Amino acid sequence: MIKRFSLSLLLSLILQACGGSGDSDISPSTPVQEPNEQLSVSPKRVEDGLQLFYPDTFQTNQAASLAVIASNDTIKTVKWQQISGPELQFLAPTSQVISFDISQAANYSFELTVTLSSSAPIQKTIHFSAVQNNTEQATVRLDHVAVEQAKVSLRADKTGTANTADITSITWRQVAGPRVIDFTPEQYYLFFKAPEVSQDTVLEFSATLNFSDGSVATDNSYVLIKNTSINDDGYFPNYADRIVTSEVKPYISDGKYADVLVDCIYNNQLSSTCSFATLPLLGSETLSPTVDDVLSRLVVSHAWMGDRFKQFLQQSSTADDMLKLLRATTAIVIAYDVRPSFYWSATGAIYLDAANFWLTPQERDTLNDQADYRSSFGDALQFMIPWRYVKNNQYYIRNGDYPAASRLTKPFSALEANASWLMYHELGHANDFFPPTSWDQISANNNPLSYSSNHAASSSRFSQIYPLNSEDLKQLADVSFSGNTATPNQLALEAQDVVALFTPDFAPDYYCYSTIREDFATLFGHFMMAYRLGVSADVAIISTVENEELVVSWGQRDRNNAPQIQQRVKAVVETVFPELDVANIQSTLPAPVTMRSGDDWFSNINLSSNSNASNLQAKPLSPLPLAVEDYWQHYPNSPAIP
Repeated sequence: MIKRFSLSLLLSLILQACGGSGDSDISPSTPVQEPNEQLSVSPKRVEDGLQLFYPDTFQTNQAASLAVIASNDTIKTVKWQQISGPELQFLAPTSQVISFDISQAANYSFELTVTLSSSAPIQKTIHFSAVQNNTEQATVRLDHVAVEQAKVSLRADKTGTANTADITSITWRQVAGPRVIDFTPEQYYLFFKAPEVSQDTVLEFSATLNFSDGSVATDNSYVLIKNTSINDDGYFPNYADRIVTSEVKPYISDGKYADVLVDCIYNNQLSSTCSFATLPLLGSETLSPTVDDVLSRLVVSHAWMGDRFKQFLQQSSTADDMLKLLRATTAIVIAYDVRPSFYWSATGAIYLDAANFWLTPQERDTLNDQADYRSSFGDALQFMIPWRYVKNNQYYIRNGDYPAASRLTKPFSALEANASWLMYHELGHANDFFPPTSWDQISANNNPLSYSSNHAASSSRFSQIYPLNSEDLKQLADVSFSGNTATPNQLALEAQDVVALFTPDFAPDYYCYSTIREDFATLFGHFMMAYRLGVSADVAIISTVENEELVVSWGQRDRNNAPQIQQRVKAVVETVFPELDVANIQSTLPAPVTMRSGDDWFSNINLSSNSNASNLQAKPLSPLPLAVEDYWQHYPNSPAIP
């Protein structure tokens, strides 16, 4: 029998080999215990219309949390402040839930200030003592606030300085609260959809870890579900197919557009587009924006996200480019629940996944781990076409060097790698819909949705002048990226058939065939990464039949600078970035290099002229040194247009 490997299966195998981005593989979860809908989480204190929640015991080397809800009122503002004990790091001081790791046994105190809609501010003090515990423990991260109907994730791991045993299995349970939807344990993670609630409600979950030495440890976690007003016909619920967090706020609280940013850009009620008079394009206000100009248009769910974005704009070698490219946007959103990233002409804003900006493990803990790469689209095809970014014959994006369980801090260079390629791509989209020639022509009475609906994007004319020729690849891309069902003829295509289709055409990447918009943004992003950062893009065609080693049928590095593609790149970049001398830059960029057919995808990372069997970078073994996202990078998907 012929053994065929789908892309999603291969990704799963690789993910397991590297243990979920750095952790050891574990057995599937045992059957889930159904939550008891009648059991609610009991608060530890009920005072002055507030209910306070916290664990029975606090231990070192374990995450803990504090939470508050109002009994019969609406909470307007919250502020948590630690007033005694060794410093604890918590990154959501204005949220109804804070979570932190305790490293020292000591006495701790917090002051909580809550403003209700019907009363003056209320202050409460919470005291607790943490006891030392170095034995094998479980910890679940991260207790947090989620909006009803939103997608939620939790992650379990082991802690304790004396813990050397491996995790063999994890059992997830919902302990209390209204039953969640799509309760899905997946190794270290629990994924679910929050239930609808009539008032703010605390849910409790547990993770029980079994270790190789026979020991067992359990930790419980709170998720506070916010009762939120949701317009089912609104932009995000209806067209973006997502319920968004209510925890966002302007990064600059007194910024020029602070009063309108959230209302215009990111909420579950949004059903019409704000006019340019209310929230204009940055480029309509200034052709030389500063970092502060950009930050005044930034919306975040956690302050650290704004801090890291600011650091990126100040320190990255791409910073000047980004400030100019951001002129085509109305706003920027960075939030823990944005996944995947996207640009949306409905609002004129870019929405960035905060996973591209974290540096510390505490920052990473605040992210939603709902995966955006586990699509089965195209699984039935007999080929795959992965791509990656490479610099100096090494992987450029190296998220797998920082597995969640290792609690490592990343250098700024890792943030720059993740953020740069993403923003070049997204801002390529923004400048496609709103090119520099449009900024001084837009009426203040118009809005992003109306303007983009009545003015063709630059990619429309570009695709007419510089079309991609292969209709077969366009139709295959519909299978791989849009989920269309493959025809018998498509199912019969082998990797070498696809090589014959792809190599004579004018795309540097398979994704270019998905839409003319993605073709445009991909050409721009690859060029800017090569020009500004010296980073090359690889593409390869690999059979999925009897090919566990991922042997390459054909592949190429720096295809974006191939002679037959250069003119297409030049046309795109001159539209988006007229300041650049594109032809001169292209003459300095590397010429394409063909991969070694017959070698695997991993060995083909080193394409230097003196490569030989003794100096090739070794194919990754288990555990792999890189996360699956590092060598199967995925482009963002844009929501539908209202």
